[in-house]
Amino acid sequence: MIYDKLSRYYDQFLDLELYEEYYKLIKKYAKKGNAIDLGTGTGILAIKLAKDEFFVTATDISTRMLETAFNNALLEEVAIKFYIHDIIDSLNQPYDLLVMSSDVINYLDNENDVKKAFKNISDAMDKDSVFIFDFLRIEYLNSLDNYHEDIELEDTIIKWNIEKTSNENQVKHTLEMDDVTETHIQSTYSLKKYKQLLNSENLKVVKSKTLDERIILV
Repeated sequence: MIYDKLSRYYDQFLDLELYEEYYKLIKKYAKKGNAIDLGTGTGILAIKLAKDEFFVTATDISTRMLETAFNNALLEEVAIKFYIHDIIDSLNQPYDLLVMSSDVINYLDNENDVKKAFKNISDAMDKDSVFIFDFLRIEYLNSLDNYHEDIELEDTIIKWNIEKTSNENQVKHTLEMDDVTETHIQSTYSLKKYKQLLNSENLKVVKSKTLDERIILV
């Protein structure tokens, strides 16, 4: 898979300032305890939490991403539990802090799956637990239409195209490398809709922070 190959270079595409915003919110609303980083990617936020008195579990749907995150944790000399997990599947225990950064929620196909993910998260919380996640703003997602970039790697080039689909507030990412083509869909909703979906699973928004590309909710 192309994303497996990209795992070696994934950090260079990330907004590192976003993780600083997350950490400020985490320090305000959660001090320590059991934390889970859902869709950890290469483990940037999970490692940061593990260095600061949290007992951290990190998950991702990609085994290659988890391998990279595991190696990064070894280099940073922190203990993190890693396992493969899809956010529409239930979690195996409650957590004090749950984070889901870098628009992980936007890779779900439809509103029902978003609601299912929120239910799984709600089921893994108690009255003192904190959940922090972000979603892409509608204006930003739609601005990606007709985007193109050639990503030069050490031994190949990935051609990345983004175009709007026929569905409202949805784009399709197409990545081509050698003889392989992959597509990924991203969808987003209004802040009002996300709050409605959260409320339906007994999750109350206590803080929102608007950035250029996305909104973070606590």
